Amino acid sequence: MSVPLLKIGVVLSTMAMITNWMSQTLPSLVGLNTTKLSAASGGTLDRSTGVLPTNPEESWQVYSSAQDSEGRCICTVVAPQQTMCSRDARTKQLRQLLEKVQNMSQSIEVLDRRTQRDLQYVEKMENQMKGLESKFKQVEESHKQHLARQFKAIKAKMDELRPLIPVLEEYKADAKLVLQFKEEVQNLTSVLNELQEEIGAYDYDELQSRVSNLEERLRACMQKLEAGMEPGE
Repeated sequence: MSVPLLKIGVVLSTMAMITNWMSQTLPSLVGLNTTKLSAASGGTLDRSTGVLPTNPEESWQVYSSAQDSEGRCICTVVAPQQTMCSRDARTKQLRQLLEKVQNMSQSIEVLDRRTQRDLQYVEKMENQMKGLESKFKQVEESHKQHLARQFKAIKAKMDELRPLIPVLEEYKADAKLVLQFKEEVQNLTSVLNELQEEIGAYDYDELQSRVSNLEERLRACMQKLEAGMEPGE
């Protein structure tokens, strides 16, 4: 619960306590009783609740009264007449009580002003809360719309990229072939290096002369064979 609402509760509770205290203390301070049985017309007794003096023979005047919904008197407050001696004890008590009531009235007015100010503050805060709530709803709606737009854009992008999946699969297969070719090239390179080392051990001219000698010897051998075969024919 917010602080202004707590203040309002305290004010209302204080006013209720003051009213209860006045209803219980006022008769005892001025020496009044609270119940009277009066004879109504026709000789029957009509019970009414009021505030009457202990000694009704003294000079008292009606100070205030209250009626119910049917017009019957349910409460009567009387006070001494102004012509009575001001030194009377009950008059002094009544004067003191009136001063207390005035002080309480002033306190109640101060509390009422504070309550009105707090109520205005609560109303202002309520309006601000409503404004913030509406703004929050707007932000929430715009956020939902923004998410929906992003989802549609991502879905469209995925639809565009979906045909590339088989192409990527082909690229994977080609990559495997490339690795295989690379390994074969490395093997061939090593073989060529070995051959180059072997060939590099001989001079090219020397090899050429050896080849020529071998060719001449081969021809000579062929001639001898041909010559040897003729007598035997």
